Amino acid sequence: MASPNNSLTNSDKANMKKWRVFLVPLFARSHLTPLADFAGLLLANHPDIELTMVVTPDNTKFANGSALHPVQILTYPCPPISPQSAEPSVIDKAFHMARQGVEQLLQQHKPDAVIADVMFPWITAIAADLKIPCILFSVLSTFSMLVLDCFQKMRVRPALLDHVTVLGLPGPEIRMPVLELPSFVLEDNSVEKVHKSGLDAFGIVVNTCRGIELEYCDEFEKTQARRAYFVGPVTVSYPMYQRSIIERGGEVEGESENSCLRWLDTKNERSVVLVSFGSLCAFKSAQLHELAMGLEESRQNFLWVVKDADQSGEWIPEGWEERIADRGFVVRGWAPQLAILAHAAIGAFVMQCGWNSIQEATAAGVPMLTWPLAYEQFINEKLVVDVIGCAARLWEGGKRSTRETEKELVPRT
Repeated sequence: MASPNNSLTNSDKANMKKWRVFLVPLFARSHLTPLADFAGLLLANHPDIELTMVVTPDNTKFANGSALHPVQILTYPCPPISPQSAEPSVIDKAFHMARQGVEQLLQQHKPDAVIADVMFPWITAIAADLKIPCILFSVLSTFSMLVLDCFQKMRVRPALLDHVTVLGLPGPEIRMPVLELPSFVLEDNSVEKVHKSGLDAFGIVVNTCRGIELEYCDEFEKTQARRAYFVGPVTVSYPMYQRSIIERGGEVEGESENSCLRWLDTKNERSVVLVSFGSLCAFKSAQLHELAMGLEESRQNFLWVVKDADQSGEWIPEGWEERIADRGFVVRGWAPQLAILAHAAIGAFVMQCGWNSIQEATAAGVPMLTWPLAYEQFINEKLVVDVIGCAARLWEGGKRSTRETEKELVPRT
């Protein structure tokens, strides 16, 4: 008897029902972009699936610009989130509306699986009730998640301690000032909720790799998830990277995104310092003014990315743009950071220690100068400065905090 023919024709494949997967990123663009990149990896390896990104209305255009691959878009009501509007009441309202909106969409569409940001810990219970397999996606380093979990369990109280030591982790001893811990570790049980959600989910996909975080990936796999998948850095891993390095995210307001790259072409190798503090943290005008003066006084070539939120122009010192014209370039709004870091003219990166930026700089081989501002950024700084040794700390010995203050504007180094 002839053996059965198990091969599928193109017609058979076309008629097969695609496996529908919902992707649910946090509202911040630093969370949306890696999940969009992961979508590219999924489609490259599993073209038989159908992906839908579930985003806020404010992020629809950005989601379309980031996803250089065929994905559908669904939205749920949510207030716009920006550095200026990121008051606790606005954030709480956004999380509440996200939960309601996402739950309604899952009930309505009944996807075959959902992959959601780890910062939405309620998603695992909702998916379980609807009998939808759920995987969490984390844009945080395994190191920071382990440290946060440790501090949450220790019930750190700022009134009682100035510094706290991380217990039970591999590698060198980690000791941190309490003022550098994220407020959510000190004020609520959100880390505990994320930890429980991670154990309830089918597994956790983490945007990291063992090449950067080997021993911490091993520890995370043992203690934080039923299954752990380390897939990063996704921004430079998926097949459309060479095209996306320029095209992703849109255009710089008022000029082509290529203009900063053309300016870099005029500079010597490793002669330019990239200065960028990510999309989430806003500076006061007085701080921007002092930073502008410091960059001028440094007498170094620099490329400075100024966010949409900081574009009022009130901070620009008189005559400053004319004085720095030959050795400074200011990008207003979005910048093609991957392409900038890959350029031979870049010699260092002054950055806020967001995990996406750390991985992009590491992949490009660019040394980092760390200036953390908020969230888990001070913890990431410990990893790259004290554990890996691929970065140097700015403002060494100065008093720093995740809490906003105007007592000192900008450190003089």
